[in-house]
Amino acid sequence: MVPIPPNENARLANLREFDILDTLPEDEYDDLVTLAAEICQTPVAQIALVDEDRLWYKAEYGFQIPGRQIPRNDGFCTHTILEKNRPLIVSDMRVDERFRHNPFVAQDPNVVFYAGFPLCSREGYPLGSLCVIDLEPRQLSEGQLNSLRRLSNQAVKLLELHRSVRVSQDRLREKEYAYRLLRDFSHIIAHDLKAPVRNIRQVAEILREDHQRELSAEAAHLFAIIESRAADAGRMIEGVLRYSKVSGSMDAKSEPVVLADLIPLIAAQVGKEACRIEYVGKVEALNISPIALKHIFQNLIGNAVKFNDKPEGRVVIDSWYTEGVGCTFTVSDNGPGIPEREIGAIFQLFHSAGEEHLRGHGVGLSIVRRLLEDLSGSVSVASKLGEGATFTLVIPSRPISAPTQLLRP
Repeated sequence: MVPIPPNENARLANLREFDILDTLPEDEYDDLVTLAAEICQTPVAQIALVDEDRLWYKAEYGFQIPGRQIPRNDGFCTHTILEKNRPLIVSDMRVDERFRHNPFVAQDPNVVFYAGFPLCSREGYPLGSLCVIDLEPRQLSEGQLNSLRRLSNQAVKLLELHRSVRVSQDRLREKEYAYRLLRDFSHIIAHDLKAPVRNIRQVAEILREDHQRELSAEAAHLFAIIESRAADAGRMIEGVLRYSKVSGSMDAKSEPVVLADLIPLIAAQVGKEACRIEYVGKVEALNISPIALKHIFQNLIGNAVKFNDKPEGRVVIDSWYTEGVGCTFTVSDNGPGIPEREIGAIFQLFHSAGEEHLRGHGVGLSIVRRLLEDLSGSVSVASKLGEGATFTLVIPSRPISAPTQLLRP
């Protein structure tokens, strides 16, 4: 009976985290055992993982185990994991008490020589080994042992990479699931909350108008509060719907987006007659999610137009590229500006700094920040009250030349 490591339960739990058992053969692992056999001049090389009651082979060279697994007690590597910090080398297994009765030694294929290095996870648990096997007594040179050690390190890196990819895929699935929940929630809001809130506001208006003469000043004031709060709730619901829709923006495939094409398109949508909107930037185009970039500029330009308080409104979009930083965009307007006390809060969800009659749902700048964070970028703002505001966006991407055939965002 092969001895069991003292931390066996934790070791097995660690092995399960890799989700590698019973996976298909892969060239990267096969290349390692091929190199091991060639360097050590042995007919057999293997990468084996020690499961609870079996030895499972991720890669094999020179000898194919039926089903790629054997009982744990018959495996040589079960001894290798007992000493996680040093290799197990047996020149002649026929005279070693641990192995001379092993069926693979005493019977066909009559294994004689074994050298294996433990494969230890970053948590320090030996998961299995990379080993070479021969049918005659052998000694490995110092150079061969060093090479075998390096190959075992590469095997561990492949295992760790496999685990990292699996964890990333799990997180991506969780993110996609969360997005679906958010979209489902938005539909619930749309169908279950929008209509009742609208009805509350309408009923309050009807009651106030039909019974205006009968209402005391205090009652009229309370009805006005009901209407105002219902309007606020309606704007918040619209904000949640809009914010949730952005969750799919980053799923769009990156495409060349021409800025000189995008800005006029947005200007036409937000009402360019209210302000003069121009693009003066040096960045011609970006390879980026067109939906995300459109959302970003649509919110910033739309806010500038909406809150414009000058007879001649102006919105100027500039851009440039800095090596090591990326593309910087500025969106400047000559509107009312932002009070200093509001600067730190304008990117928060549902925060609205406008006058009461102009207030919206307070999610536009939250959407801008969220999309830029998804692009690994950032946004900041500088403003002087009465003179306007400048939003600065940094997107860590290189610009591209505008394609001959412009791609409409």
